Amino acid sequence: MEDAVAAVLARSFHRARAMQANDEMARMRVQEGHDGMATSYEMVLPAEGAAQHLVSNVLPRLVYFLECRGSRLPHCAGVFCSIFAGEELYFVRAADLVDELSRLSGLSPEQMVEKYGR
Repeated sequence: MEDAVAAVLARSFHRARAMQANDEMARMRVQEGHDGMATSYEMVLPAEGAAQHLVSNVLPRLVYFLECRGSRLPHCAGVFCSIFAGEELYFVRAADLVDELSRLSGLSPEQMVEKYGR
């Protein structure tokens, strides 16, 4: 596993088997929701080239999604990411993923919004 991907997954606050995804995501929506239900942003990491996938595919779409729903970077309130990696499912708060993507891409959260959020 690439170091950058391992760093992202190490930020998980919960982990489960992928086959339990529906139940675990429902539980995390309640657990992470402070004023209602939190939103799960789901993604599948490819077996190879996952770091590049995070920067080229996930980053632009995630930033656009967060900005459109009003979950402004860098805090990304009310959103967590459900990351499928092989047979495992990792739950990472969107703010933590943005932090790791900032390191990986070299872009600050402000630069991410300028580039992808509009």
